[in-house]
Amino acid sequence: MAMLVMLFAIPVVAAALLFFVREASLRDPIAIVAAALTAGVSVSIAATYLNTPTTIAVPDALYVGGTWVAVLLDLLLTGVVLSFAFRWKNVWAIALGLVQLGGAIWCGMLAIEEPEAVIDPLFIDNLGVVMILIVGVVGSLICVYALGYMKDHQAHEPADAPDYRHQFLALMFLFLSAMFVIILSDNTDWMLAGWEITTVCSFLMIGYTRTEEARKSALLQINLNMVGGIAFHAAVLLMHRFGLPPSLNGLITSTLAVGTRPLVLPLLLLSVAGLVKAAQMPFHRWLLGAMVAPTPTSALLHSSTMVKAGVFLLVKFAPLYRIIPVASFMVVGLGGITFVLCSFMAISQSNAKRVLAYSTVANLGLICACAGVGTAPAVWAAVFLIIFHTVSKSLLFLCVGTVEHRIGSRNIEDMDGLFGRLPHLTRLMMLGIMGMFVAPFGMLISKWATLVSFAETGNVVFLLLLAFGSAATFFFWAKWLGKLSGVPQRADNSEAGVHRTEWAAVGSVAALLLACCAGLPLLSEEVVSPYLGSVFGEAPVLIGVDNLIIMVVIVAFIAIVLLTPWGRATHKRRVPVYLGGQGLDADDRRFLGSMGRTMTSVKRNWYLEDIFGERLITRAGIILCSAILFVSLAANALFGMGAQGGFFAERPVMLAGPGLFGLAVGTLGFALIAPVAGCLLDGLDRKISARMQGRVGPRVLQPYYDVRKLLRKEDVSVNAVDEAYVTCALIFSVVAGGMFVSGSSLLMSVFLITLSTLFFIIAAYSARSPYADTGADRECLQVMSYEPMVLIMTVGFYTATGSFDVASLVGLHAPIIIVLAPIFLGMLFILTIKLRKSPFDLSSSHHAHQEIVKGITTEMSGRTLAKVEIMHWCESVLFLMWIGMFFIWSHPASWALAAGAVAFIWLFEIWIDNNYARVKWQTCLKLAWLVALVAGAVNLSFVLIAPFM
Repeated sequence: MAMLVMLFAIPVVAAALLFFVREASLRDPIAIVAAALTAGVSVSIAATYLNTPTTIAVPDALYVGGTWVAVLLDLLLTGVVLSFAFRWKNVWAIALGLVQLGGAIWCGMLAIEEPEAVIDPLFIDNLGVVMILIVGVVGSLICVYALGYMKDHQAHEPADAPDYRHQFLALMFLFLSAMFVIILSDNTDWMLAGWEITTVCSFLMIGYTRTEEARKSALLQINLNMVGGIAFHAAVLLMHRFGLPPSLNGLITSTLAVGTRPLVLPLLLLSVAGLVKAAQMPFHRWLLGAMVAPTPTSALLHSSTMVKAGVFLLVKFAPLYRIIPVASFMVVGLGGITFVLCSFMAISQSNAKRVLAYSTVANLGLICACAGVGTAPAVWAAVFLIIFHTVSKSLLFLCVGTVEHRIGSRNIEDMDGLFGRLPHLTRLMMLGIMGMFVAPFGMLISKWATLVSFAETGNVVFLLLLAFGSAATFFFWAKWLGKLSGVPQRADNSEAGVHRTEWAAVGSVAALLLACCAGLPLLSEEVVSPYLGSVFGEAPVLIGVDNLIIMVVIVAFIAIVLLTPWGRATHKRRVPVYLGGQGLDADDRRFLGSMGRTMTSVKRNWYLEDIFGERLITRAGIILCSAILFVSLAANALFGMGAQGGFFAERPVMLAGPGLFGLAVGTLGFALIAPVAGCLLDGLDRKISARMQGRVGPRVLQPYYDVRKLLRKEDVSVNAVDEAYVTCALIFSVVAGGMFVSGSSLLMSVFLITLSTLFFIIAAYSARSPYADTGADRECLQVMSYEPMVLIMTVGFYTATGSFDVASLVGLHAPIIIVLAPIFLGMLFILTIKLRKSPFDLSSSHHAHQEIVKGITTEMSGRTLAKVEIMHWCESVLFLMWIGMFFIWSHPASWALAAGAVAFIWLFEIWIDNNYARVKWQTCLKLAWLVALVAGAVNLSFVLIAPFM
């Protein structure tokens, strides 16, 4: 109990001291000591209560006193909001404030007047342990970061500008204490006080700069969050009205005594409060407005505190969503739509903090959707999404804040060449971006469990939303990653001005990200699984230990590539990039054009505003999500949706993989055979294409001779890193193929081939060549085009076999094409893109003679280009094997059938390549997504909804 008191008290005392101490010489030590103590106590509490769910009793006098304090704080905070509302003459704030004041008075009277409602007010379990570590460790590091950041922030203000830094830091520590109240309070009256403290602190921090923009954003935040506050107060009133215990755990267990009908409306209202706090549509705009605040505010709101309070509440209620369909429909609906639409809108943003904001809202949507599903696999995914989103996104916000002060801009286009100016910070930003969307980092692995949970509940619509949203996620993160990876010819390091507190925070969060990835198996086994066992009575095993170990090894490998000098080809002769004329300055992209004119090549990222424009998508999202809210509340009012039950067909994931030894053998075999087979296929392709065109064509082994010549060419390069990235791409493509041929996870094979493509893209972007950049942009677009269909294929495979492991095919009584025919046809369509065949060879053709400037490989030559060709051979073999697996089952003759089908389809692809002209990228994207949508909707509806019929 003493440690819990310290956890609440240390941030509060620090906030009080910081509020009154204006001297930086005293303020910094106070903040650092307080942050260290808060983090230390958090770790100590986590170690004490891990795997020990504990209800913590307090003396009656302390309980009553605490309740009085909670009630008075609720009233005081509402009064603070009303004072600002009247001062700024905002009608909506006044109206909502008065309504909330009435609710606060009523709730306070009930809390004080009902002594029989006294319960043990504090509770901690493994979910609480995770949240305490997030707030106590990551939140404290953000407070330390703020010390250095705010010095630069104040330095950029006019000389006569008032200094409010002491208030800002005080609010940050008060925020941490309020979050601890929310996490540890089982009593709804106590939690409500912490809930409102976070709302008001956020309001004050967003309005910190006192500008008109800040005032408008703060008002938007408080107005929307008061909607959630009113919903929370109404839920508490209804709990008193229906005789439900004022306890979160009591609300869950009371279903045994009173059934679900009295719980439905309070649960809906509490869910609305959580969705508002988590910034879900139609309430998401307050989080976008928070971008006007100093970066520590953004980091604190987005990564470790306020928005996590919302998803924490929803995850706590996950067992109730499992048995109350109307509440599940509302939470999954808003979360799923928010995820996909905000992922789309992030594509059109060039402001780095706005990209981070939209991606935050999108990932919170995915967490909400997982919580709303209410199954053990879904909660497994939700908890890991919370963990990895926290460390990855906080790292990115801190890096962006420091970069903004160093270059004077937060525009992604202005980060071109950042690798030369802020090399260490850029590498850490690249690590944070990879943590957000790349296998084997935890964010993407969490989507693995999300796929399973949506499949179990027959959520076809949300499986499709996940597939398309994930494809959009790849596009906007890969574009930004490419902009950061560009290596200029001249280095102009300006990292000397970064404060030590900033380095300490950024470095610590980066270490936490790597530690969480490396410790993923341990976190799953020792933290998350015991929590699921205590709440759901089961702890599903979704991913084999061998796959987890492979992920840890790959994370370590990626960290070495990004953060160390490994693979830097410093011995190579440097050559300038191709600019369409005699180069004058490669960094500024100036060259001599025709008639001796000095010209500049300008290249911007694709933001696709005409397709993913913010205004239209926002309007559609608000309408859709508002309709879901209205329908859910109306359905409960009209029909009393209290019946237990929900759509659920248990599909335990069978682990049929070969283990680490089998995987190693498969990878070695693929590494030896795939390049040979791919080379022969490439040679035959050229020969057959030539015959179709009336030519004799080259020898079948010509691709081999071409690669051999490349390996013997002089080693030159435009930078020192492109070959290292291409080497990574080749390694990951081989490992992806090895996982497939060994019978291991198909989903991991898909993730790793996407990782291979990403490193290939980064290699092209690193050249900072306008032609290579264009090719890389088009490669990103191709990935976004075919990724939904590939993810839908993996879900179809899982539903047909009961496993993600390819080895499960040999135990089937019939080929999966019988039940997955539409998905198979969709895969045939996107195979043209994957094999780089016309009409979809947008980024780089597989025929060298078709391009003068060869797209994504423009700046690659010699050994680097040879590795690219070998990688393409391996990819082609793997993609054809994906097609062949549709024809494999337990009968030995199925292997011959699969080989024949693959040969026919390969010849058909060559025919398409020679008979159709290249299309525009818009056509590629629209057709690929249309095919994926139709094939996925038809096929998944059949295989997933059939069990419920």
